Amino acid sequence: MKRWIDSHFREYVLPRGLVLFADVVITAMGFLTAYLLRFNFSVDSISFGQVVIQLFFLVLPVYLLCFLWSGSYRGIIRHSSIEDVGLFSTSVCVATTILLAITIVGRSLGGVPVLWLIPYSVCLIHATVTSVLLMGFRIVIRKTYHTYVNPRKVLRSVMIFGAGELGQITLNVFEGDAFSMVDVAGFIDDNKALVGKCFSGKQIYSEDQAFGKLMKSKGVREIIFAVSPDRISPSRKKALFDRSLAHGINIREIPPVKDWINGSFSSKQIREVSIEDLLGRDPIWLDMEKVSEGLRNAVVLVTGAAGSIGSEIVRQLMKFEIREVILLDQAESGLYDLQNDLLRTFPNANFEVVVASVTDRHRMRLLFEQFHPQYVFNAAAYKHVPLMEASPYEAIRVNIGGTRILADLSVEFNVRKFVMISTDKAVNPTNVMGASKRICEIYIQALARMDYVGTQFITTRFGNVLGSNGSVVPLFRKQIEAGGPVTVTHKDIIRYFMTIPEACQLVLEAGFMGQGGEIYVFDMGEPVKIYDLAVKMISLAGLKPYIDIPIKFTGLRPGEKLFEELLADKENTIPTRHPKIMTAKVREHDFGIVRFDVEELLKATQTESDFGLVSRMKSIVPEFISQNSAFCKCDEVPA
Repeated sequence: MKRWIDSHFREYVLPRGLVLFADVVITAMGFLTAYLLRFNFSVDSISFGQVVIQLFFLVLPVYLLCFLWSGSYRGIIRHSSIEDVGLFSTSVCVATTILLAITIVGRSLGGVPVLWLIPYSVCLIHATVTSVLLMGFRIVIRKTYHTYVNPRKVLRSVMIFGAGELGQITLNVFEGDAFSMVDVAGFIDDNKALVGKCFSGKQIYSEDQAFGKLMKSKGVREIIFAVSPDRISPSRKKALFDRSLAHGINIREIPPVKDWINGSFSSKQIREVSIEDLLGRDPIWLDMEKVSEGLRNAVVLVTGAAGSIGSEIVRQLMKFEIREVILLDQAESGLYDLQNDLLRTFPNANFEVVVASVTDRHRMRLLFEQFHPQYVFNAAAYKHVPLMEASPYEAIRVNIGGTRILADLSVEFNVRKFVMISTDKAVNPTNVMGASKRICEIYIQALARMDYVGTQFITTRFGNVLGSNGSVVPLFRKQIEAGGPVTVTHKDIIRYFMTIPEACQLVLEAGFMGQGGEIYVFDMGEPVKIYDLAVKMISLAGLKPYIDIPIKFTGLRPGEKLFEELLADKENTIPTRHPKIMTAKVREHDFGIVRFDVEELLKATQTESDFGLVSRMKSIVPEFISQNSAFCKCDEVPA
């Protein structure tokens, strides 16, 4: 029997004419039922001749016209939705209004036979009964189809976090998709007023109830997060993720509303939670008015524009009324990709792409002469610690030499503000990269204090950026996709993390603070153990650490330390008007001495060995003590 049903009805769709006929028959049945209810099933009190005349000459013609007008019969019954209910409900309401109007007018005019006047109560009862029957008809057809003809195959059981509007939409998406193979075991919600109640037959539980014995008894292995970001704090969201991962429960979330297609989404769009969501940080606010006022009709130069930080700064700048943005980088392919992205995302923006190196003084001078930038955001730098430890020459040439050229030209061409992107590795540096950035900080700070300098030099210092080219996150993702192992240098190593948009927003904010010469330190939140980060990323991928994906400890790399600092020992901070930005109170340096030391260091790149160059760096930055590096020998010899 089931095979016969499958072969005949799996792909069969009821013709629209048949659905319309069924609706008309249901309407007639509802009218007869309404009369029986009106007269308490006293058959003797009903004039069936009158009922038949009213039915065939008033009720059915009016309802038929309303069904045709609304098109309620055109839907596929087995896929009936709330929209279909709305269509036939509208038909019933309009038809009832017309019948009531006919009765009211007939009685007010007089002379109309009672035979043609439908009692008001019968009209209202009929509307209610017909609506219920029409809905029941569609529910029965839909249930029969999905139960006997095309039953859903359930491969996994899930719970939905959030019983609000988004959670209800998510439930409808799963139940309306025959291929999702998902059974929703219930909802989880923090609202105590909702706990214990039901929606569409699915009960709403508290978090403790769900994580008790419920998930285990129902075989739940996944939670779908369906809460708007403005309805839940990042810390609360992070706590839920941590608890889920601790129980071996996978977490996924619905896409942002802006990514929905035509106001809705499909089960295939439900995505894995990104590691950025586990930061648990509150949103950053910007003084948009001050930033916008400063950038209005300005020419802005962004160096290192093809990099992860530089490109995000460019995207943030495009939101303001800027005259022109100059995108400078020596990475041709990266600039090409950024150019195409900006043309698509900001078609009306005015920008210029320049392929050049910040170490080429002649090329930089021509660029300043051509565009006369009023603001410079210097994100061009080498930043990979192990690579720069093996190539001090490049760290000095690009990081220090490039910054000096840009800073000197900014003073010469009266640039209003020069914002340098520094790093937490510049604090008590233990590697060449961090020391090179510290020397850059010293140079522009000392330069900013000269009386003849009108440019305001700002330094922004922050830690690792999630998703950037130098972050461990892309590395871990590639390793997980390849089946492992995930490599961690040390089990106890910790780092501060911030997302790319967060970091760049704070860079813009800090760029319009102070009078110049300041080093701004960003609130990076709580430090994160890299080992814990690796475990969470493996779990978020639906895998088990050490079982599906091995974790391998490789040892600290040259120049690497277990933790990074944001301030040196002899420094402290003072708060600013922005709660996530502090000013570092730093030591002052004589520009004449600093300029001489930097020039000699750059000259030495042409004659001295790597050990000689690093020794010179240590003389400029006495707190530079190498760790786990061949340059530890330089610390044993007086500079």
